[in-house]
Amino acid sequence: MKYGICSEFTGAANALAAGFDYVEVGATSFVALDPFDPAPYRAAHAEASNLFFPSSIRLFDSGSAPYLEYAEKVIGRASQIGIQVMVIGSGASRFAPESGYDERFAKIAAEVNAIAGRYGIKIAPESLNRTETNVGNDLGTFARILRDHGVGYTADTYHVLFEWAAEGGAGAPSAQHWAEQIPFAPTHVHIANLPRFAPQPDDSMLHGFVDRLRELGYDSRVSLECMLPGADVATLRHALDGLKALFAR
Repeated sequence: MKYGICSEFTGAANALAAGFDYVEVGATSFVALDPFDPAPYRAAHAEASNLFFPSSIRLFDSGSAPYLEYAEKVIGRASQIGIQVMVIGSGASRFAPESGYDERFAKIAAEVNAIAGRYGIKIAPESLNRTETNVGNDLGTFARILRDHGVGYTADTYHVLFEWAAEGGAGAPSAQHWAEQIPFAPTHVHIANLPRFAPQPDDSMLHGFVDRLRELGYDSRVSLECMLPGADVATLRHALDGLKALFAR
């Protein structure tokens, strides 16, 4: 297992000093650079990215900027950095005029994944909670639709737990719920507790999630995506220790 953290590029040095294996950076940050120099990102072990589409690109709006042209550029730059997996969250970009757009989004993700495949990069969309978008809110359903189009997915605990609570869930989700939400091994993982802070090993809300990943044999990257009280090395190291202890329980 490799443990990373979602971070602005400026926080990468502290993250690595704290012991994280890699950083996950926002794709919209490096795609806008002019001139573009991938060397600092490579040195920062930027193995994953998020924030794939900027909000200016609306995937279901015919008047939006061409998303495939943008995808070619951002993926090309990601390959120069050495990024291996690119998460598509981009709630504003995938917001639809009405319900029922999960299938259309999956087709777009497949187009983007085909581009990424030429560079040896994997595309892994994540489910988002209902306050961020109206496409891909239920992870289990979303993951299956993506698989039907040959695309992997990111399992994000915060969004799953948010939807669990929004649907009236009380206490920790059951093993059955996690099995429904994570029907097969994900391509990538984002982890945080429900308030979106760093998880601790005694957090029963996440025990079923870790058990499910273990059951599926998942042994790839886990990115901490949460709010932290500070970005100093000591705070980051404490968060990493808690994350490792959670997976070692």
